Amino acid sequence: MITSCDSNLNELDQLAQLPAAFARAEAGLWLEALVNQPTFLKTQIVPLLDRVAPADDPSIARTFVSPLGGCSLQVFVWAPGSKTPIHDHTSWGAYYCVAGSVLEDRYERIDDGTQLNRAHLRPSWRRVLHRTDRASTVAPYAGGIHRISNPSSRPAVSVHLYGPRMGGLDGRDYDPSHDYVCDRYEGERSMPQER
Repeated sequence: MITSCDSNLNELDQLAQLPAAFARAEAGLWLEALVNQPTFLKTQIVPLLDRVAPADDPSIARTFVSPLGGCSLQVFVWAPGSKTPIHDHTSWGAYYCVAGSVLEDRYERIDDGTQLNRAHLRPSWRRVLHRTDRASTVAPYAGGIHRISNPSSRPAVSVHLYGPRMGGLDGRDYDPSHDYVCDRYEGERSMPQER
């Protein structure tokens, strides 16, 4: 298991070789085991809680990539009030709230996807995730349209595990107020965040 930036990530490359549905379920269990390791918490999570500054967006504090590039693990720090745009991923994923709490809103795409840059969404469900909850998982594309936010007045930290991408895209961003969707490449935000 990972305890520092120099740790062995071979387990993640093995996970990346599994069929996507099985890998997603295993990823949730893997994350739960990881975040319950005292050394990981002490070295990778606790130091982040003292460095949270007010911000509108969550920040990626740490990134680990498996040796063969099959998976990536990211530690997010959520300032009070921060949130992502509504988005999906081109890979399976799982995340676990380690400190504080985060709110996940899920969406369902109700159009047929035939119109370029158009997507009609409806809210599907929402839940608050705490450290005592199980990991949340997403399937690629429309199987995992969501937004994560920290509506509380305290910082939060979550650990996210992503499998291999299905193509060159990182995912898509959605703006349901205009029934709009656009591609997102790694490291870029393709539309301004709703405020």
